[in-house]
Amino acid sequence: MSHPSTEARSPLNAPATGDGAIFVTTFINSLGTGVVTNGIFFLTSGAYGFSRTQNYLLGIVLGLTYIAGALATGPCVARLRRRGVSSRTLLVGVCIALAALCVIPWAARQGGIEGSWPIWTLVVLYSPLTGVLWPIVEGYLSGGKSGERLRAVMGRWNVVWSGAVVLSYWFMSPLIEGHAAETIVALGLLHLASAWVIAATFAREPGEHPLEAHEPHPPVYGHLLITLRIMLPVAYVVSSTLGPYLPDALTGLGVTAWAQTLVASLWLAPRVITFLVMERWHGWHGRWWVVVVATGLLVGGFSLAVLAPLGGRLGLSNGACLAVLMAGLVCFGTGMASIYTGALYYAMEVGDAEIDSGGHHEALIGLGYAVGPLCGILPSLAAERGMMPHDAFQPVVLGAVFLILLAATSTVLRRIHAMARSAATP
Repeated sequence: MSHPSTEARSPLNAPATGDGAIFVTTFINSLGTGVVTNGIFFLTSGAYGFSRTQNYLLGIVLGLTYIAGALATGPCVARLRRRGVSSRTLLVGVCIALAALCVIPWAARQGGIEGSWPIWTLVVLYSPLTGVLWPIVEGYLSGGKSGERLRAVMGRWNVVWSGAVVLSYWFMSPLIEGHAAETIVALGLLHLASAWVIAATFAREPGEHPLEAHEPHPPVYGHLLITLRIMLPVAYVVSSTLGPYLPDALTGLGVTAWAQTLVASLWLAPRVITFLVMERWHGWHGRWWVVVVATGLLVGGFSLAVLAPLGGRLGLSNGACLAVLMAGLVCFGTGMASIYTGALYYAMEVGDAEIDSGGHHEALIGLGYAVGPLCGILPSLAAERGMMPHDAFQPVVLGAVFLILLAATSTVLRRIHAMARSAATP
């Protein structure tokens, strides 16, 4: 969660932005950013004939530019603030720019413009702008709040944005597949609506969050933050790998095309539920066992999902294999939500006025989005150039992700063991 520097904050007596306005803005923009991020690959494959390797390259660029935008947010806000430009004005400008960018692919196609430059322009500009958007929104969410109120509003915010992603996936993904450019234009209108909400309801700056109001936290919170920040990008590496894998796996299990979107999005619903549970129940605060369980669910869920289609070789029916795959997605979604919630919560508790915690949090997510496609682009190039059989592509990609998972898990377990030994030492 972002804690902007003191000079970028509003005075103590300035009116605070209502939680409802922040939730509405979050919901609207989550619909847009979620669908554009996912829908762009339908557009590149269908309308522009991108190869698998080109799509992986596009995914890498998307992740890297998101990181750049997230890390630049804190310095950008401080610089503009010194020049009299408020965070609210910057947010409005970002949303208007996102809306304008959504028109590019459709306008280029209507104008008969050839080449893939409209797609690259959209991704290279849209992705870093979303990297700027979310840390500032998180700053408004956390501004002026501390303690129990801050924890509660963070939990509800997680439910809002994740619920919006579920809705966008269920209701808009079918439209994206056949009408990607038109759907992205429509989502640009949502960004415009968000700009209006921000201009009408947001304060000039996030609320004041003086250091003396920041509740002291146990030392273990810092150790938990570091550990969960190891797992956060790994979780997004897994999710960005599962996306391209599931359609082929579900087709092999006999799942019809219309049902594949629902099955593939099954991990999103448990994520919302886990966010809600962790917002209501606070017994997980400061507990190492939560990290262990979340990591186990992440690793176990991914393993079940990718190995389930092989169950037929053991005599399992397609229905049984599908049930195992769906159970894996539920486990994965629960583990990912637990890691995300813990990482964000401890960032808020440990972060101070000198640390742009929201930007760092979002940059780690961008790292996961970039590394996931990076695991795929090298095997894809090798397969295209005849250096590797095409049917070996998927096992190589999944194997690389398994290695990343194992490395991260072993690091986490070593940290937990070291902390346990340290606590046991008199």
